[in-house]
Amino acid sequence: MATEHQPDADTGPTDPATLTPRGAARRRFTRAGVAASGVLLTLQSQPGMACEVCTTPSGYLSGGLQSFRGPKPVCAGRNARYWASHSWPTGCSKEALFTKVFACDAMTAKTYGSSTQLAMIQGKSWDTYSIGKLLVACYLNVRAGISTFQTVPMLQKIWSEYQSKGYYTPTAGVRWNAAQIANYLQRTME
Repeated sequence: MATEHQPDADTGPTDPATLTPRGAARRRFTRAGVAASGVLLTLQSQPGMACEVCTTPSGYLSGGLQSFRGPKPVCAGRNARYWASHSWPTGCSKEALFTKVFACDAMTAKTYGSSTQLAMIQGKSWDTYSIGKLLVACYLNVRAGISTFQTVPMLQKIWSEYQSKGYYTPTAGVRWNAAQIANYLQRTME
């Protein structure tokens, strides 16, 4: 690296034909804006399985399974459409209220808190980005044992932070808005 020529930022663009393959790759990488966000890097890498994400939120930011210790996680999460028309895991009731699993504050008590888990799975117009729908699907995946990298307390933490702050913090210094939370949850299932 010490002998490699590093052009000044103000020298202008270099003719792409004169760039080494490595330099051209760096330029494409930078132009895509991926260097600015580790999240975007993670979104671009897709594991070779039905679920695109098979790790916790903090692991999702740091590269996923490469640093996973212990038994290989099970990544066979089903989507809400599946759970709406199939039997639920033992101990889970379609008629149970959303708030039985995901505590609701005064602001969400009349919407999320008064809806059954089945109603949430089927979708509600006020469920912004389908956060409630996706959380119930993830919850059922955990209870069915087909999504072992997530836990019920982890899902409850996502909900608790989101409803109280409007975002979720998967790791220090990183805030996920509703769209980012939904993206993560959606990618953990088929």
